Amino acid sequence: MLTTEAAGRRRNTLLASLVLIRREAPGITVSEILAFLYVAENPGVRVKELAALMQTTAATASRASRALLGAEDPGVLPPARGWLFMAANSREAVSRHLYLTESGLALSSRLDTLIASARPIRIDRTPSGA
Repeated sequence: MLTTEAAGRRRNTLLASLVLIRREAPGITVSEILAFLYVAENPGVRVKELAALMQTTAATASRASRALLGAEDPGVLPPARGWLFMAANSREAVSRHLYLTESGLALSSRLDTLIASARPIRIDRTPSGA
């Protein structure tokens, strides 16, 4: 039987993280999840760099990140999740860099807490009749 310490049920941090994201954003795509997570780990990343991190095309990275912008942001695509915003860098007025919004930071913090509290899945080696 697979159990976790004191939890009494099976738990996997990666799966729990994905469930949390899906609860916050039903219908979210894998590309959107990857874009969000890579921006959370690399604040200020540009779309071209994001595409390299995601190992996808610039068009796919752009679509995914634009779906994570707020409804009022220029270039936003549905569903406008409001987790990211684009801003120009002081050194490069033309380039747009991606950052987490307050909502994105809150979700990222919830994921960090979930990951930090992870309990390994362990095999219960006690005999069933003991």
